Order: sequence, then structure tokens, then C-alpha cells
Amino acid sequence: MSTTVSDSFFQPSYVVSRERLLASGHGLASRLGLTVDSRALAERGPEGETLALDFMIFGARHPRHALVISSGTHGVEGHAGSAVQHYLASRILPRLELGPDTAIILQHANNPYGFAFNRRVNEGNVDYNRNFLEHFDREKVSADYELLHDILNPPDLDAAREAQRWEEMQRFVDSTSLRHFQQVALEGQYKYPQGMQFGGHAPQAGAKHLLALVAQHLAQASTVIWLDFHTGLGEFGACELITGAAAGSDSHRFSQEVWNGAVKSASSGESLSTPLNGLLDRGIEATLPGQCRLAFAYPEFGTYPTDLVLRAIRADNWLHVHGDPGDATGKAISAELLEALRPDNPLWRRMIIEKGARLVDQALTHLPGVRRQGAVRASSA
Repeated sequence: MSTTVSDSFFQPSYVVSRERLLASGHGLASRLGLTVDSRALAERGPEGETLALDFMIFGARHPRHALVISSGTHGVEGHAGSAVQHYLASRILPRLELGPDTAIILQHANNPYGFAFNRRVNEGNVDYNRNFLEHFDREKVSADYELLHDILNPPDLDAAREAQRWEEMQRFVDSTSLRHFQQVALEGQYKYPQGMQFGGHAPQAGAKHLLALVAQHLAQASTVIWLDFHTGLGEFGACELITGAAAGSDSHRFSQEVWNGAVKSASSGESLSTPLNGLLDRGIEATLPGQCRLAFAYPEFGTYPTDLVLRAIRADNWLHVHGDPGDATGKAISAELLEALRPDNPLWRRMIIEKGARLVDQALTHLPGVRRQGAVRASSA
């Protein structure tokens, strides 16, 4: 696949991506069947457009076997995930036939606000992928996050004071470890609403919408395979498959079966990711029927070195607490975050599409009721 072709699946904005994907879906409706369930947020986009979680169900309306491809859980990272969705709608779905109890679901923009406004977080500064908890403790924060709070969430970006802060962070890393610092900074905290990695004080509207969609449309499911695409962690263009499930759990074992042993558990310390609070896959598993087999993976595509990505996320948080997103500094910070999580690089985009397509292909191989290239896997009883 040429870089020019792969570039074509990346869309310039949330609203363009949404409109084009919905149009592509309706173009496939006559041969696959299509149900669209869109749950709009109260907030509007930068041009006043609707912000919604779109559940596009191809095949069975209430499937027993489903493959779900979701994007934009971390807002701006939706550029990569939606590109894989556009590839799927253009190149893979037109060549498939689905059994009467099988569906492929494209979940466009789990966090449409962040996607539309170029942020990882939602309208309440909540990291959507730290918000899937049954109970919220407003004092939940690690002692080391408290220690680093003023460094991670500075009141200004003055160059001299910033140099001192980064020196303090380096001293913390030297006295502990880089991995410990990563966990402190990224695991999710619930005490500081204006701080980085805030997990919220209650389930967010988007999180509730997503779980309601799962509860309604996957209530009869016995097999669910789910890919939720992310960017920012790891080597440039490399892909690690991450799960929040504990190593050795039923979900982890099924995920390993689907993706040939490549899935690594964050909670068990196998992954580039440290253990995290309130993950989406934990909320999904708790919502699915008790008898359902779930294989879930977060494909995490690397972009730039960790310190550069952290600087961009940290500056974006500062901007929306202390700065002006409309001035020159604000626009530069927004552009820096976009580049950090969606590099303007044709080779990187090609790697996303090619590796994403392989992951989807592996998932389809394990999904009952899919006919492709003359072969069909029969649905299980």
C-alpha cells in the first residue's frame, strides 16, 4: 500500500470523519444491513456541529457474535483509529458476508468532544479511559502524585521555572525509576479536576452512552472481539496490544488466542503501559452478558519519545486551565499535541493502516459467521 493511499484514510477533522464514515456505511447497507444508533452529547463542536458516539452495526441487529472497532477514546487519538475504520469500510467490509447472528460494529469517536477540539480529555477535563469505575473516591490519588502535583500541573510555562521543574522530575525518576514516574503521572487520579489524568467524580455522559449501547445491542452476545485504537506510547510506528485484564484471566486468554499471544496485560506488568485505573475494557466486560467471551485489545501505536508526548499533554492541560486556546500560544500548544499523537508523517500513517488491517484480519478469523474469500466459519451453538 502506498503512503498516498494510506493517507487518504486519515480525515482532517472529527466532523469530516464522522460524515464520511456514516456515508460509507449507508453505501454498504443494502448488502450487509446497517443499524445506526447515535448518542449525542449536550456540547457542540467548534463549528456548532453535533458531537455524538455513533454505533454503526453491520449485519445482525442483536448479534451473538460481534467484532467492534472503536476510535477516539482519547479524543485526538481518534485520527488513527478512525483511519482504520475508514479503511475497513472501504476495503474489507465490501468483501464480507455475515451470518444471520454476526455483526461488525464501528464505534466512531468514544470521546467526540476531545476528537473535535484536539484534546485527549472530554468536556470536563476527564480522561475517558480512567472513568469506567463502579465507585468514585474523590480523594483517590497516589502520594507521589501529590508530591509532583505542582510540577505536573504548573501555573505557568515560564522557561526558567520550567527548566527547574523538569530537573525536579528527573531527580524523582533517578531516585525511583522511569516506570514508576510513568505510573504516577498516568495511572489516573480523582482528586484534582483541573489536573492531568483526572478520572472524574462520576461516570461521564459519553461513558454512560457507550455502556448503554453495549447493554442494548450486545445483550445477546456470546462472542465479542473488540479493538480500541490509541497512540502515543512506544517506538515510532510500533504497535503493542494492551489489555486491562489480568494475565491468565478468561478475557486475557481469549485475547491471546485471537492475536497470537501478542496481547500484554497492563495490570500484570507485562506491558509498556503501567497499571491504570478505570479502563474502558473493564467497563465493557462488566456490562456484557455473563456468558459472553470477550477478547479486548488496545492497539497502542508509538509516536515520539515519552518526554515529548508528556510535554505536549502537560502543556495542553495548562492551556485549558490557565491559558487561552484562541491566542497564538494556545494554537501552538494544540498543534504540538496533534503532532505528538497524530504525526504528520506518511510513513507513520501507512504503518497504522497496515498494522491495523492485520489486527482486524486476525479478529475476523476468530469471529463466527464471517464469509470471506470463499470460506465461512459456522456460528457456534
